Amino acid sequence: MALAYVLVAPVVIWRLSTVIYPFLSTLYLSFFDNSPVRRTFKFIGFDNYVAMTKDSNVSETLSFTLFFTVTSVTLLVISGLAVAQLLNRRFALRGVARAINLLPWAMAGIVWGVASRWIFDVNYGLVNDLIWRVSGLRPLWLVNVNLARLAVTFADVWKSAPFLAIIFLSGLQGISEELYEAAKIDGADRWRSYWYITLPLLMPLILSMTIFTAIHRILGFEIVYALTQGGPGMSTALMSYTVYLQAFRVLNFGYASAVAIGLFLIVLVAGLFGFRLVRRAWARL
Repeated sequence: MALAYVLVAPVVIWRLSTVIYPFLSTLYLSFFDNSPVRRTFKFIGFDNYVAMTKDSNVSETLSFTLFFTVTSVTLLVISGLAVAQLLNRRFALRGVARAINLLPWAMAGIVWGVASRWIFDVNYGLVNDLIWRVSGLRPLWLVNVNLARLAVTFADVWKSAPFLAIIFLSGLQGISEELYEAAKIDGADRWRSYWYITLPLLMPLILSMTIFTAIHRILGFEIVYALTQGGPGMSTALMSYTVYLQAFRVLNFGYASAVAIGLFLIVLVAGLFGFRLVRRAWARL
């Protein structure tokens, strides 16, 4: 038993030093007015948190974070299920198609963000070129607030959907064919089989991946940093990007720490709520 503790101790110490200490340090700084520019380090209690509730930038980024998370996760789950269903069928070169499917997900987020700036470019972008050929219009994707939000969402979905497709594909392959054969004998068509067999059996996996992707969207950074830099204005800035701006652009470490703690609380609530949903889904199987 002593040997087991000795072997596990390095990993535990490493996790404590890389997770617990930074969290406690951030929580500590959130109660201070700490700025190397103003050369201040003064305890101010909950003033940073009160300032967050009055900061229009924080409210705007919180609004977009909610929109981005809900819209992106919904499209990711739907497209992931659709692609997984296609890749689960028997056809020539199916293995090659599954490998090619993962190529967008394998790209670094910052690389895809920069590439998306060219794709949504007003004059030379692929998206605008296709729209111009059909309608003669060239939308200002990265200038208009609503279009910029859609551009960030679509770019994220295109990159991340292949990962969910592979996860859902593994779930589909774990469903016995005998269930579908029995349903076919009972007169169920393909849609009824999907609704009453596939979806219920995949539901724990769907909920797990929904929570995983939702938390990743809430904490997202690179796609916004590379594609829009939070613009126009702060309309496409996620909360994590606001933390970055306050900490490394404004050098307001205390306020940035308070925003980071607020972001942590949002992730905590989402994670706990999702965990309860997953447990209920497993209990129904």
